[in-house]
Amino acid sequence: MEAVVAEREAKGMKEIAIQEKDLTLQWRGNTGKLVKVRLKNTRAMEMWYNKQITEENIQEITTLNIIKNGKSLALEVYPEKSIYVKPNLGRINVPVFFIKTPINRGIFEEIFGETLKA
Repeated sequence: MEAVVAEREAKGMKEIAIQEKDLTLQWRGNTGKLVKVRLKNTRAMEMWYNKQITEENIQEITTLNIIKNGKSLALEVYPEKSIYVKPNLGRINVPVFFIKTPINRGIFEEIFGETLKA
């Protein structure tokens, strides 16, 4: 167990899983491609406090797994574009990930079997 933890620390964080309800998804157009994903304030605060995502390690994350209804979708992100931004409300900066994997809204809804709010 200790060897696994040491190996992960040496490699850095590469992948993270977050529930869809804790994310704000930004689409290009109404049925377009997924452009970026932003953590909601409460989840961002929790992940920052637990040192899961910090300003130092945000650019080490290459894969974002979105979880909803017991299903998972792995999306590649642009690590060099991942940043922290100031939220509309609150004082804790929130992470934003720019999505590299091309996926449109229709396919996203098919995978999770549910229509998203526009």
